[in-house]
Amino acid sequence: MRVASELALLAVGGCRTEPGAAVGVSSPRAGVEVTGPRAVDASAPVVPSPVAADFRAHMARVSERSVSRGHAERFDGVVWTNDVARAVWDGSADMPDGALLVEETIEHTVKGDRAAGLLVMEKRAAAWRFVVVDAGGHVVEWNRAEVCAACHKDAPRDFVFHLATAAAPTASASK
Repeated sequence: MRVASELALLAVGGCRTEPGAAVGVSSPRAGVEVTGPRAVDASAPVVPSPVAADFRAHMARVSERSVSRGHAERFDGVVWTNDVARAVWDGSADMPDGALLVEETIEHTVKGDRAAGLLVMEKRAAAWRFVVVDAGGHVVEWNRAEVCAACHKDAPRDFVFHLATAAAPTASASK
């Protein structure tokens, strides 16, 4: 639970927006489904992750491991895409519906690096949905996805920031 809380704090606290700043919803493509971390009620139903546990076998790695800028720079990230997102990753077009971007996070600790969870962007009906998944594969419930949108609205293209591109992106196994 502590890891989930820390990941949620990084996701919300890392993008230093001004208080009262506008949420990143401007054009039809910029809509946001607000989901995502608050304390988990033990009696609440478990929300499944939108990302399969074996995502690395079915997605393309599109970035090298690098500092996850904007997320408090406390961890490194590796970005993975599904086939839909991979098809336009290097181009200039907006991501189509069905695009799934996953930032795998690795936290730096005094005891060494450890998996910190996933930061997920999923595009549905021309709107981005932001989800945080803890290292155990559980969706961290929260009501602050608008903070993700507020930062990502300033991305160069369709709410997407590019990390250092992987030298040879891995081909998706789902073809």
